Amino acid sequence: MRDIGLRIRDAEYDADRFQQRANVDATTLGDVMAALRRQYIPLMLCALFGLVAGIAHHVTTPEQYYASATVLVDERRSELDEEISASIPFARNDTSLLNEIQVLQSLQLATEVARRIELQERDVFLNPPSSLAGTILSNVKTQIGAVLGGDEDVAEQPTLTPQEQQAAQLSSAASRLQGDIRIERLGLSFSIEVSYVGHDAALAALIVNTYADAYLEDGLTANVESTERTAEWMRTRLQELEESSAQVQSQATALRQSDPSQVMRLRELAQRATTLDALYQTISARYEQISIQGSFPVSNGRILTQSIVPKTAALPKMWQTLAVTTLLGLMAGFSLAVWREARERSFRVSTEVYNHTGCSFLGHLPHIDTRALNDASPPKTTEIKLNGLSFAPALDKDAGHTDPDQTARERRKVIERSPELFWSVLMPQTVFSETLRNIHATVDLRNTDGASRVVAVTSMLPGEGKTTLAVNYANMLAKTGARTVLIDMDWQGSRLRGDLNIPAGPGIVEVLHGNAPLSEAIQVLEYTGLSILPSGAIPQQSFAGDLVYQQNMQALVAELRKHYDHVILDMPPLAKVSDAKAIIAQLDNIILICEWGQTPRSLVTQYLAHEPEISQKIVGIALNKVNIRKLHKYARPGWPESYL
Repeated sequence: MRDIGLRIRDAEYDADRFQQRANVDATTLGDVMAALRRQYIPLMLCALFGLVAGIAHHVTTPEQYYASATVLVDERRSELDEEISASIPFARNDTSLLNEIQVLQSLQLATEVARRIELQERDVFLNPPSSLAGTILSNVKTQIGAVLGGDEDVAEQPTLTPQEQQAAQLSSAASRLQGDIRIERLGLSFSIEVSYVGHDAALAALIVNTYADAYLEDGLTANVESTERTAEWMRTRLQELEESSAQVQSQATALRQSDPSQVMRLRELAQRATTLDALYQTISARYEQISIQGSFPVSNGRILTQSIVPKTAALPKMWQTLAVTTLLGLMAGFSLAVWREARERSFRVSTEVYNHTGCSFLGHLPHIDTRALNDASPPKTTEIKLNGLSFAPALDKDAGHTDPDQTARERRKVIERSPELFWSVLMPQTVFSETLRNIHATVDLRNTDGASRVVAVTSMLPGEGKTTLAVNYANMLAKTGARTVLIDMDWQGSRLRGDLNIPAGPGIVEVLHGNAPLSEAIQVLEYTGLSILPSGAIPQQSFAGDLVYQQNMQALVAELRKHYDHVILDMPPLAKVSDAKAIIAQLDNIILICEWGQTPRSLVTQYLAHEPEISQKIVGIALNKVNIRKLHKYARPGWPESYL
């Protein structure tokens, strides 16, 4: 029972936790609108493509003409049929009308129409012009068929006589006409509309009019044939009655001569003769009526309207074509947008950083646009007066300069050489610099003892901008007067020596090997006063497993702590090398940089989950190379990014 109780409590806790997570991840109308704002370009492009395709299709599609004729079905039934159908007139009438529709749709009637107007000889009917899209599809089908069935042997066609060829052509044209003709009932009436759409206006009108005439003639022919069959049956029956009556009279005459006493038998023969005579008279009268009716056959319908040659084309309709192609384009764009949204696996907003990693979000670092840089120096801080006392805080290194021209010359050199590495001091009022100040404030909040801090700046993958951030962060600290040293630990991909125009000499590799003293390896930047310990020569192998290296690194960091307020390390990417693990004990904080819209969330989450020693030292995650103009599109309403 105790186990069951524990399981119930655990299940309730997990359900609550997953419910909270589901509430965070639930898709809202705001998410849909934000997704539409993000993906409006593919949507608009696909819609525009559909519109252009619709215009092209309309222009390249040959015109088609609509023609129609109306036939009224007026069935004339016998008195017996009238008596039978009186109880269910609607069912009987509808069934009769459906029968007439089947006659109109029959291949026999299509063959008669094709024979009358010689459709097998009309090229516009057999080979109608096609649109550009139809031609392309036809060619594609032909190519696919050739590829799939290219190895099959083509069966030899038997030789046909001219009459057989003509009959085959007529049958083919009739089959095509049967598929193209449209037979529809008009409402609940007994009127049937025969319509056809073709590329030749005169031929379309001729086809429907011929269809109506052929249908009426077919009805007349059917009535005549029915009358002839009935008359033939009556003639045969009358002949049989004459023969039967002659036999009865012959039997009666013979009986009177041989045995006149059989009165009952004679009466029976006389009664049978009377019956046969009456039946003969009745059938003879009906035969005369049918003969007269056959001489004047009555049609089962009549033509209400005949088609005239249409003057304007019915197809293609431009607005319908554009509506369909634009809608298809929007559907394709929507599918593309959904696919692009499903592929989104990177960090975009602060909430994603916290939800997926549990780390603090340090801020957005936008792209550095050097075109916005001007040559004017930022305003300097002046003295403040408090109760008559003078107080000048050491906030700017330039405040102690006695030569403004020298400061201006150093600033111009920095701008000409590598302004992106000095952006935090050249443009201190930008979002980039504000984010750096927020990072420094976060680091300071964790510094409760006031001792010098060793902060590593790293990323998950190469090319995410960690070096730019590390140098700007160090320059910002040095510019405020703090004693700051920057150590270039990224030996494989370092370009600081060239970008900062540092003269050739030993670096940290030579210092850790014991080949050069620390004082000879450290260089100082003139503009900010930042001390730099460059990487030096590229080592032949990793130092991660070298015990002497670890001891030397520990001693180096301890010595730097004595002389500097801030020790900044530009570390190699975490997912590339393992050097961060070798010096994790000497680090106070780690600043993790992720490229906005590029670094996979799963990579960061899995790495931090498997490296708890490193994740505990991470002070937070900053997103670099952010497109500020697009940032609000990824935020839900009310999120901080929606106001940037």
